[in-house]
Amino acid sequence: MIRIPGGPVTITESAEELFREIAPHQELFYRGGLVLELVTNDGGCFTEVLDPVSAQSRFEKYARFVKPTKPADQMLYPRTNISEAVARQYLRSEACRTMLPKLNGILQCPLLVERDGQLHRVTEGYDEHTGFFIAGGRSPECMSLQDAVMFLESLVNDFDFVTPGDKSRATASLLTPALKLGGMIQGPIPVDVAEANASQSGKTYRQKLIAALYNQRLAVVTKKSGGVGSMEETFNDHLVKGRPFIQFDNLRGKLDSQYLESFLTASDMFSARIPYQGGVQIDPSKFIILISSNGFEATKDLANRASIIRIRKREGFHYRTLDGKDLLQLTYLWQPLFTGAVFAVVEEWFRRGKPRTTETRHDFREWVQSLDWIVQQIFHGAPIMDGHALAKERAASPQLSFLRNLGVVCGAKDRLGTWLSASDLADLCLEEDVEIPGLPEDNQTVEEGRKQIGRIMGKLFAEAEEVSFDEFRVVKEQEKGLTSAGNEQVLTRYQFNLINPTP
Repeated sequence: MIRIPGGPVTITESAEELFREIAPHQELFYRGGLVLELVTNDGGCFTEVLDPVSAQSRFEKYARFVKPTKPADQMLYPRTNISEAVARQYLRSEACRTMLPKLNGILQCPLLVERDGQLHRVTEGYDEHTGFFIAGGRSPECMSLQDAVMFLESLVNDFDFVTPGDKSRATASLLTPALKLGGMIQGPIPVDVAEANASQSGKTYRQKLIAALYNQRLAVVTKKSGGVGSMEETFNDHLVKGRPFIQFDNLRGKLDSQYLESFLTASDMFSARIPYQGGVQIDPSKFIILISSNGFEATKDLANRASIIRIRKREGFHYRTLDGKDLLQLTYLWQPLFTGAVFAVVEEWFRRGKPRTTETRHDFREWVQSLDWIVQQIFHGAPIMDGHALAKERAASPQLSFLRNLGVVCGAKDRLGTWLSASDLADLCLEEDVEIPGLPEDNQTVEEGRKQIGRIMGKLFAEAEEVSFDEFRVVKEQEKGLTSAGNEQVLTRYQFNLINPTP
């Protein structure tokens, strides 16, 4: 029986009575200024923001509301319904903020948590230490370290990585969520960037495998420009609802978002914005951010906050299947085995004292040194930063990013190994909707494109005859010729080829 505010009953007293009843059920949570409701359906477990109108009926699940009256000589409490105004008072009360459990997100699999210098397994329900609600997933299988390495390597062996360093970073990406969400890495972690030289190469598939390893589905953000449903608005919605694996899918063009950069380096609470609600304070350390792109182009600051993992498309290649199920489906099906593999590796690293290398080629030192040790000593892989500096330099250079986009288009149109003029390249850009940097949107024509591409190539090549980067090698050829009027001119052509093409 909860007495609503009024007469001798204050708002504070009434709210304390209500949330004292609600809190133990662990179905309503407080998150940075909002109350979230745990909702379960066939698609899994998720949260919804509880507004005052919905709260009027939701609160009735936990209590009967009465209105105190005072007749002649005794207190009577007739039953009543709370108004929207009273529900709003409850949602904004101090009792709501202090008594409801604090939610950081929902996980669908058990979690290893470091607490008081020891590892603890959180297998079900709400964990106060991390703020995660473990909503699903079966108990992990116990296995040897050798078997654990075999299981986890099976998730990356089907991909054709540009360098051994790319494969090592892909291996590190499988373990990063466990170390970060479990509190074993306190500092920031990079955004996982999946980059490929062609569509349908498996870049998004690899990131889906990371989420599947933790029995999660990716919360997807697509790039839009402003307005309702914009990229930042969708991102904020996922943050507020506590969806831990967020993917910016198939980005094209330059990603220049100070908001995302601020999120990736926030060391304390971060203000997520949602319409009509204002800022909501969330913990940025409880999220894994992923980006997929055929040509990642970003600011220098964002490139410094990334782990770029490059793969090449294998023509005619098909991912392994078993009984009609592909690797992604099997990862969900065999989740206890894969979770057990992650636990075995993390527990071995923890048992050895959480050792680190002296790697300094990434700004996020705790992450890079911890994962570099694991990948080299447990998986016997290459150092995880090998080849990354060139990928980062190219991603932060509009000219090199454009040159790579041209290489991707040449591969898609079967024009690798052929000589192409600036006009030919401008034609390909218009045909494949590739933006030519430095030209306004309404001036992306063959004639203006030819001139701009000539200027870009002039800067990139200078006196050189060849430019190599990532998986591409571009060769320049010049020869003398005659114009239609019979005047001498120098004809310049370019040839794009893959470095070490996949058999």
